[in-house]
Amino acid sequence: MGTLTGDCPVLDAHCPHKLATSCRLTSTLNCCACADERSHTLTYRVYIDGVGFVNRGTRWQGYCWFCKEFWNNRLAATYPPLQLSQTRVPFIPDQTEFLDKWFEFHRGYRIASLADGTDQRIAVIGEPWKDVSPGFLPRTLDEMRNQRNDASRAANRFLRRRLSSEDVEPDETPQQSLEDALNDLLQEDSEDEEESPQSQESEAGPPNQGSTSVQLDLPPLTTSVPTREERARERFTRLFGTRQDVEQDDYISPLTTMYQRAWTRHQEAERLRDSGQQDAPPLNSLVPEERRRVEQQILWSVMRDSRGELLNQEEQPTSATAANPPSTSTIHTPSTSSAELRRAIERVNSNLLLISNATSTVASAISAMRTMEPQRSLDMDKQDRPPPMEDEEMTKKLACSICYSQLADTALLPCGHMIMCQWCADLHIPVKHSHIPIRPSNCPKCRKQVKQRFRIHM
Repeated sequence: MGTLTGDCPVLDAHCPHKLATSCRLTSTLNCCACADERSHTLTYRVYIDGVGFVNRGTRWQGYCWFCKEFWNNRLAATYPPLQLSQTRVPFIPDQTEFLDKWFEFHRGYRIASLADGTDQRIAVIGEPWKDVSPGFLPRTLDEMRNQRNDASRAANRFLRRRLSSEDVEPDETPQQSLEDALNDLLQEDSEDEEESPQSQESEAGPPNQGSTSVQLDLPPLTTSVPTREERARERFTRLFGTRQDVEQDDYISPLTTMYQRAWTRHQEAERLRDSGQQDAPPLNSLVPEERRRVEQQILWSVMRDSRGELLNQEEQPTSATAANPPSTSTIHTPSTSSAELRRAIERVNSNLLLISNATSTVASAISAMRTMEPQRSLDMDKQDRPPPMEDEEMTKKLACSICYSQLADTALLPCGHMIMCQWCADLHIPVKHSHIPIRPSNCPKCRKQVKQRFRIHM
């Protein structure tokens, strides 16, 4: 990537990171990190395609290219390593020691104190700045032979100071992630649900003991209701899949699948319409699930109709018995209801037979109408054509009606006049998308508005 400010002079107004980061903010003397006035937070939002805004970003993700590379390299070279939530750029991790070393390479020398108290300048020579990425120190001649300059290089790693939050003795128990905690809670809820029926059975005792008091264990039931609601809410929120499913490259949204099925059915209907087929598609081509759903709808509609007829027939005897006094004769209700049910089924079967006969009659009538259509032939003797025309009558001048020097080959719609050449048409009726006029234009001959323009090839 290279450091672009390695040869620039140091100004007193510059921030400490201005030259080391090669910041591209030319209108200010501060780098992107020092010019950032936002308050520090543990997480930062970043947009991921297909997922949306998530709190997985960094504070320096919106900085210029060089500043972002600088802080990425410095965080990777920090020892001991820091979490993103522990950083407070540009203060944490502290870059004072790194900047002192960097400015030694920038000046070309470092000052060493001798035993007698005098200072001595020692030359510091490194590789060219154009080969040094922001956040790294230039390599010496021996280090250049190794051909490696990354975060693992010893010269780029500096021991940082311990944070105040790290002074507290860490707990010996390992930290548990949020996902593991949620999984443990769900597992505990499922275990409670499994134990609650067993505890109820043990408290109630066997049924043959003859105990009259029944004890209900209400707390497990009340605690299981929120669990079921939470699980239902999770299923509703995961309608589009889990987070791992959404982050996959081959993820397809359920809405996309729905529109794809609708578009496939539309294309199939258009294909049948173009082929001239007017009959409904056969049921054999349906998916088994769709076929089962259609059959269930037909079955339930037939049962609903038959049930309505039975209810109407039951109301009539009820009204008759209410008007007449009850008789002492015995009435066999089961036999009467079975006979009525049998008659209702016979009526349904007869209705189905009538429907099938009507369907076959309509289909035969449609096929007969198709066969009765007169066949159109291409025999010229059977057409009412006028007598042949002479050569003079069939000879037309195709000169452009505007310039009279080119062949008229551009037709205008909807009037249909072909009176202009291609060049005159481009001047008078310019088009976009090859045939749509850019502005409202009229035909030069009939003065009708032109909606399309096409070139005729002869």
